[in-house]
Amino acid sequence: CALPICITILDAPGHKAFVPSMIGGATQAEICVLVVSARTGEFESGFDKSGQTREHVLLVRTCGVKQMICVINKMDEVEWSEERYNQILERLRPFLKSNGYDEKLGNLLIMPVSALGGKNISKPLEAGQCSFYSGPCLLDYVNNLQLLDTRKEDDALAIPLVGAYKDEGKVYVYGKCESGSLVVGDKLQILPNKTEVIVEGITIENTELDKCYPGDNVQIRVRGVDENEVHGGYMLTSIPTTLKAVEYIQARVMILDVRNILSAGSKMMIHIHTAQEEVTIHKILATIDKKTNDVIEKEPSFVKGGDTMMVRLELERPLVIETHTEFDKLARFMLREDGKTIALGVVTKLYESTKDSMAGKN
Repeated sequence: CALPICITILDAPGHKAFVPSMIGGATQAEICVLVVSARTGEFESGFDKSGQTREHVLLVRTCGVKQMICVINKMDEVEWSEERYNQILERLRPFLKSNGYDEKLGNLLIMPVSALGGKNISKPLEAGQCSFYSGPCLLDYVNNLQLLDTRKEDDALAIPLVGAYKDEGKVYVYGKCESGSLVVGDKLQILPNKTEVIVEGITIENTELDKCYPGDNVQIRVRGVDENEVHGGYMLTSIPTTLKAVEYIQARVMILDVRNILSAGSKMMIHIHTAQEEVTIHKILATIDKKTNDVIEKEPSFVKGGDTMMVRLELERPLVIETHTEFDKLARFMLREDGKTIALGVVTKLYESTKDSMAGKN
């Protein structure tokens, strides 16, 4: 790579059947590149109500990705038409702005490209090829992009694990370091099982290092655990730690589109950081106004599409989660049902209670 910074590229498949994989990539990302086709009909099908362009924007926002680059691809197939480019932007810009991505805020850049021919990817466009765009090429923009450091190396260590594998008899766990740092020789624990491990090696992009920092996508060679004992969503952290695994959370949830009403007992999948687990609505506490947060109705018997609710959720298995005021990356989640994203939420409260202590309570 010719860039003076190290970039890890995470592919996020576009087909709706692979949305869970896309979420797994988005939870680790700091920048997202939204690829939109300029070809007639392709942009429209992706941007329709059930299209993947809309869903992917909602998901990366929910995953806490703050910076977006939107590339209008296949511009060569429309002969670099300014009319077609503007036609796409007229529909795309308001939608991106409604989801918090705005060129005026500095967290969005829209650019025309032709990926197949490498146009505007690693080198700026040739003079006269595209008169309506004079900005940087994709890699130049990424190279000069300044990201805010939201977490420091002296914060509590938090590495949501994507998984584990064994190679030549050695066990490796891997994920993105969201906060804190670790060095070879550290004694750590994997939550929620509290399994103690020793760090024997740290690898970033096939390079052995002695230490990792926030933002690094790392593979960590550990001793003291088997690869079958580690699952996606587990948390590698220090001993002791302020992080904890919980079975019940309170959350503010915005319901997008559901086939039926939701009520206490409704089950769905929750996607939060690298975890994918079954979750049950334990109790709907209130419906609220999504703009003012004023309570509309206390303890309603059900909610429907378009509602915003405060709800208590019961997790199938304990997960390490934080409130959005403490650690935003570990608090944002989405709810999915039948292969469709039905709700977005943030965690507002953690319960000390367990399933045994909550049995029979409303």
